[in-house]
Amino acid sequence: MEVEVVDRRENKLLEREEIHCIIKYDGPTPNRQKVKEELKKALGLNGFIVIHRIRPMFGMMQAKVYAKVYPSEAVARKIEEDYILKRETKGKGKEEAKEEAT
Repeated sequence: MEVEVVDRRENKLLEREEIHCIIKYDGPTPNRQKVKEELKKALGLNGFIVIHRIRPMFGMMQAKVYAKVYPSEAVARKIEEDYILKRETKGKGKEEAKEEAT
């Protein structure tokens, strides 16, 4: 997967960094967790990443991504809507349950 940053700006009022980028991939559109990992590696991000949307481009192996980076999860919980935060933590519960069962 390849990440190309289109726009990156700091929003000091809301204590976050907003990133618009295009990801290039092979196969199906990657899930939110894979996109987060790739953003962390490619851009060297620290903090709590919230993927707001992933929009695949028709007929291309590319997608437009809008992500927000907060300094901590507590700051994100103050600002973001609950349904967006549930999407971000949805996959973690399943993985933790599998580890506990083993």
